[in-house]
Amino acid sequence: MSIIAEFTTPAGEFALGDALAAHPDVRVELEKVVPTRKEILPFFWAWGETLAEFAETVREQPRVESLEVLDSIDDQTLYRVEWADVVADLARVIQRVDATVLEASGQRDAWRFELRFPSHDAVRSFQSDCIDHDISLELQRLHSLTEIDADGTYDLTAEQRDTLLTALEHGYFEEPRDVTLEELADLLDLSPTAVSGRMRRAEAKLIARTLVTDT
Repeated sequence: MSIIAEFTTPAGEFALGDALAAHPDVRVELEKVVPTRKEILPFFWAWGETLAEFAETVREQPRVESLEVLDSIDDQTLYRVEWADVVADLARVIQRVDATVLEASGQRDAWRFELRFPSHDAVRSFQSDCIDHDISLELQRLHSLTEIDADGTYDLTAEQRDTLLTALEHGYFEEPRDVTLEELADLLDLSPTAVSGRMRRAEAKLIARTLVTDT
């Protein structure tokens, strides 16, 4: 049975922690969904007023081989990072227990993770390895996919569910679309960037909770 664990850890325990501490206005988010068994943290989005300076700080990190800007949309930028060394002890532990990062976001003080584990044993192994490596974690929530799906919300936030339902109601998923992203944003009184990000996160959750099965 798949288990979902949500926890926080001090920013310094994971990648980009030093850069986030140096630029407190910046927030980063891993691109979803990232199978950690293949490549750790290759893509991430960043928001903030000092992104240029933040990017330079990241490039100066000894473990960073290169950092490339892939796309910029309004106030957010998508980066691809190539690591010269293992990202961090926490990343190694996540990789070893065969967990999948469903959501991960970091700011100057902390990283927040939502991980999908293949079993309870994998969760226990993860916690034991973190203790062995002196990695500080604060568990926020632990639950199964069955518990998540019981109420039919698939663990979507109210805002994510409202966005998807509004998009469906107004024909955003039709071919061709009956409403553009900009028009949908006007309906929700949000920016197109905010709507796009909210839908991307919601769709990632739905895929992880409905199409990804235990092996």
